[in-house]
Amino acid sequence: MSASLIVDASVALVCLSLSAVLYTYHSHSHATPNTNDPTPRAYILANAVTHARLLPVSASHSFTYPSLSLLVSLCALEAGALDLVGGWVFGYGGVWGRLVGLRAAPYLADSPRDKAATIRGKLEALLAERGFVGQSRDDDEARELEDAWMMTMPSFLGFEGINPLTVYFCYRTGSTALWLVVLEIHNTFGETHVHVLEAGVREDAPASRPKGFDHQWTFLREFHVSPFNDRSGFYTVSVKAPTHAPSPSTTNRHAPAPIPAPRPAVRVHLHTASPTSDSPGPLKLTALLRPTRSSPLTTLNLLLALARAPTALLLSLPRILAQAWVLHYKKRLDVFLRPEPLPPVPPNTNKPDPDPDTDPNKDALVLAPTRYGGGVKWLPAGPLDRFARTRVEAFLEHRITSPGTRLCVSLVAADPAVPDIVFRPPQLEGEPEHHLVVRYLAPRFFTLLFTAPSAAHALLLGADTEGLFAVSDRALFLAVFSPLAEHTPSVGSLSPTQRLRTAAIPSSLSLPLHVPAVHPLDALLTSGSPFSSESMALRALFALDAVERWVFGLARARIVKDDEPWSKWEKAAAVLGGRTPGGVEREWGSVVSNSRE
Repeated sequence: MSASLIVDASVALVCLSLSAVLYTYHSHSHATPNTNDPTPRAYILANAVTHARLLPVSASHSFTYPSLSLLVSLCALEAGALDLVGGWVFGYGGVWGRLVGLRAAPYLADSPRDKAATIRGKLEALLAERGFVGQSRDDDEARELEDAWMMTMPSFLGFEGINPLTVYFCYRTGSTALWLVVLEIHNTFGETHVHVLEAGVREDAPASRPKGFDHQWTFLREFHVSPFNDRSGFYTVSVKAPTHAPSPSTTNRHAPAPIPAPRPAVRVHLHTASPTSDSPGPLKLTALLRPTRSSPLTTLNLLLALARAPTALLLSLPRILAQAWVLHYKKRLDVFLRPEPLPPVPPNTNKPDPDPDTDPNKDALVLAPTRYGGGVKWLPAGPLDRFARTRVEAFLEHRITSPGTRLCVSLVAADPAVPDIVFRPPQLEGEPEHHLVVRYLAPRFFTLLFTAPSAAHALLLGADTEGLFAVSDRALFLAVFSPLAEHTPSVGSLSPTQRLRTAAIPSSLSLPLHVPAVHPLDALLTSGSPFSSESMALRALFALDAVERWVFGLARARIVKDDEPWSKWEKAAAVLGGRTPGGVEREWGSVVSNSRE
């Protein structure tokens, strides 16, 4: 974003705002507010955002910056009732051709069946998947979504900045009491994670809430947001609810006095994990989103808000990058690489805690951490991921159609937008003799299977070391992804593609794993040319690994010790030798002094 564009936008906003003020002055529309007008269904929030890092002490750091967000009724937004000046100043459905806008695409999960799904439609689908709506519960009250306040940062002049946190305050049919708080977290990689918190369910003790907040929950941290923290630890989230429900109600229409403008606030505390129990440890980070001004969404108010802070909607990512530079190069915090997102919470797991006074198994009750969230948006597969996937699928199609095979293979993605794939012999009647289920977190599973010299190598690195995938039966996985007998050469020399794969493993390592002469995914190749698509794909993947290491070296960026991607096979060897556990995320980032103060 060039400086000239920011200056031009600021000047334009000032001119528009002055014009609006003069028009309003001459029309006297600003003189006295009409208290008989219905309660506004959208507000402009001018916020103060504060972040503070407390641990390690040698890297303590804090900063505060202004931000601008909207608090809108989803029903009013999608009905077009909030559009200003025909959608030119503010509108829903797109970002171009309007000053400020919102659209559905960046929010929540993309529906594979309905690409035109609205934000409300996505929210209802999410709540249904998590077991909050559309299913019977123990109580008799209605559990359908009536409306929700959505607190988010809109686009500006067609530019959509990163939205670190979008909050949905949900209200169910027939009630003006807050029902659910949905936290939608975005990271700079384009991934999205959602936590669903129910008012009155698994909340912290009221005495532990900070003054001025209405609700508080403590739950496991599950999403990679900052490169200077891993995914371990606990969040304690305190919420100040809006003053009223978003949809008009009898109470709101006949209120004796105007309802005060809502100023919902969110405070997040990140605690380290206790080394001795499943409970929060010391406080590591704090973040506070607090509105300093709240005004109804009108053309005049929006122009004035933008004139006061013309760059507020443009600087989210630059601010994040600037603070990351301070933490890494000045505070000397090392970087945790991004782990793959965790799958969504299974339905019907978010239930109230049993009552220890009435539960028949009260002596067996154990307070264990409860998952409230899960990923809803993954990084899309790249071209090399898609190529590797085609090779895996072609191999499995050939494998299950072999004569006499009574085998099924299911590939189950953590990403709910990716459908499961089941490979089943067409002639098979009844249940298969064997059924292999492979659950994977990301498309990188296919490139790992494609680049590993054997199924045993893939299992060691992907399942045991990195936790990228899990299998229902290890022996069956090794058998399924073993070279086909008819394609196994009598001479044991490695094929050209196998030589490429083994060359990527450091020669200093002695992994006691058999390397077949022909890779199972190469068995259907008709040519062993070094310029085949498989050979070129392997070279491209290994070249990208080398470029990644070169870029980190050029930037003098430091990765947490033993987590470097170019050391993955050394780590796998340590896991195989029992010297280190695999798939375990450590909590502390290292600093130059290795301080744990």
